[in-house]
Amino acid sequence: MNFISVIDQKFSIWIQTHLHSQRLGWILSRINKGEMFALILLPLMFISDLYKPVYVSLPVVLIFTYGTDRLVLSLKKYFSRKRPLVSVMGKKDSNPDMKHSFPSAHSANSAVVATILVFGFGETAWFYFFSVFAGVGRLLTLHHFLSDIIGGWIIGFLIGLLGVGALVFLRLNLL
Repeated sequence: MNFISVIDQKFSIWIQTHLHSQRLGWILSRINKGEMFALILLPLMFISDLYKPVYVSLPVVLIFTYGTDRLVLSLKKYFSRKRPLVSVMGKKDSNPDMKHSFPSAHSANSAVVATILVFGFGETAWFYFFSVFAGVGRLLTLHHFLSDIIGGWIIGFLIGLLGVGALVFLRLNLL
């Protein structure tokens, strides 16, 4: 076992022993979804002048988030790492969503959106709180190891920077 795997296992066992609970898992599974973030983001994009014109800003956010999600799903299949729920707690992996762990799609997608909002539109850096919340929620529910979360954040941030570059290009050439 390599160094990162040892840390991941020990940290997940510590979470299972000290923090994990069915009630907390139930609550986090209800609020820690992309749909919840969209409930905040979509009205904001239509109300705030930062995102004008919305016919440019919304597709950029959607396209780069969708692309990130597809990339992450491909990487999950490639690495085929079992989730802590399976490898630490011994649960069955009959649900297709429970089969693969690395990298975290929740972390990657939330980081992509936060990066585009903060660097592309000048939104407050507090939007990264949603990404931190997504990652911590996935750790506490034992859906991901620490390295899955960090890997997702790195992927999301880098793809978010590509999204910012696309916005700059569109602004210079279309608007």
